[in-house]
Amino acid sequence: METLTVRVERMAPEGSGIGRSPRERSGSALDRAQGQVVFVPFAAPGDLLEVEVTASKSTFLRTRVLKVLEPGLGRVLPRCPLHFDPSRPGPACGGCDWQHLDYGSQLAAKKEIVADALRRIAKAGAAEVAPVKPSPLEWAYRNKVQVPFGKGPGASPIAGFYACGSHSIVPLEACPVQTDLSVAILRRVRELAGKLGWRPYEEHSGRGWLRHLYIRTNADNQAIAAIVTRDPSLPGGPEFIREMRSRFHQLVGLYQNVQPMKTSVILGPTWKTLWGSRGLTERIGRLRFFSSPGSFMQVNTGAAALLYDEALSALTEGGRTFPLVFDVYCGVGTISLWVAGAADRVLGIEENRAAVQDAILNCRTNDIRNVRFQAGRAEGLLSRAVRETPGPAAAIVDPPRSGLTPPVLRCLTAGAIRRVVYVSCDPATFARDAGYLLRSGFRLRRVQPLDLFPQTSHVEIVGLLDRS
Repeated sequence: METLTVRVERMAPEGSGIGRSPRERSGSALDRAQGQVVFVPFAAPGDLLEVEVTASKSTFLRTRVLKVLEPGLGRVLPRCPLHFDPSRPGPACGGCDWQHLDYGSQLAAKKEIVADALRRIAKAGAAEVAPVKPSPLEWAYRNKVQVPFGKGPGASPIAGFYACGSHSIVPLEACPVQTDLSVAILRRVRELAGKLGWRPYEEHSGRGWLRHLYIRTNADNQAIAAIVTRDPSLPGGPEFIREMRSRFHQLVGLYQNVQPMKTSVILGPTWKTLWGSRGLTERIGRLRFFSSPGSFMQVNTGAAALLYDEALSALTEGGRTFPLVFDVYCGVGTISLWVAGAADRVLGIEENRAAVQDAILNCRTNDIRNVRFQAGRAEGLLSRAVRETPGPAAAIVDPPRSGLTPPVLRCLTAGAIRRVVYVSCDPATFARDAGYLLRSGFRLRRVQPLDLFPQTSHVEIVGLLDRS
């Protein structure tokens, strides 16, 4: 085992600390560590750490913490006992990677991660990044959880989150970022899985039946829950439904999702309603949004309102209004309806047809009449819509973590599009796509990070790009 001492300088986008070895070593593979970047998971800026090298590359080292020699100013004791601690044996839960940082340090690090991505990837060093807007809740903020099942002692079912860097399950009894209702539902489903003889799925062999548990809650303390299974059978189904309904009056719907593929993708294509409502309604600001289990909703309800306000503010920056606004990857219509008062017409585009049905219902529920939705791939629908638009128009995009595809980026450079509001959950892909738009005649006017994911290294971004 080769070790070295590292002073941590800052945080990397994937959540590790970044440092360099402060003293030279000779006679080993580590003699080139001087001047070499060292990545250290679960580090804090300012930490002096004794670390073990786990991977050595030509330009960087990957390491793990053995001992905290001097804690940085932002280091705190993690609230969760399953969070990484070098003095505790056993695997650490991989659900949260920044519980060891105080909240102010988390916000400062996230701002720097966004600014660094813009400098390195977008080549937009002059772009000003605003301070990160904090989440209204630092703990118990998540309204969604997806928990894998596995085999425990005696083949009994266990449930928890994957250990860091692996698919080994760390069993949990509590979780400080989840709601109490979600944790209680998880524990009861785990008990029933053992009672009903549900065999947990085995990734390596593809055998077994119970894969995951999916739970969503809302601000009214209601919940929906779905078991994710390998096939559509449901042994003991009536007893499972009866037990869950009798234990949780907050449940409004139970479902089964079938994922037959040997894959790490959690949800499969088939949903079955076992009992109750076909989805859950959430209040965000003055609006109500219904979403079926497979539709996307932000996991932090309070911070989602801040995000949508920021998107609206960017859209109307400088007092501008647009006859037409495209909302691309619109989901159940949250942003479309939020900005409807700032445009003559809003067209929401979404590939998930169930989400589009939810969005149409949400329009009616909130009595908003200048928004319509189309189901299909953004590449085709946006291209056709832009060709038919004389302009000027604006586009709001909220793509998945992988960012915008080249065809969508090309659509945004059409002359009719005068403003782009880019909502992103990944600084690197945001910077990549912003760089493309900058080279295509846009100017990055505003970058506002928001913290929708406290205790983790993830950050949400709203960027405003105007045609020069």
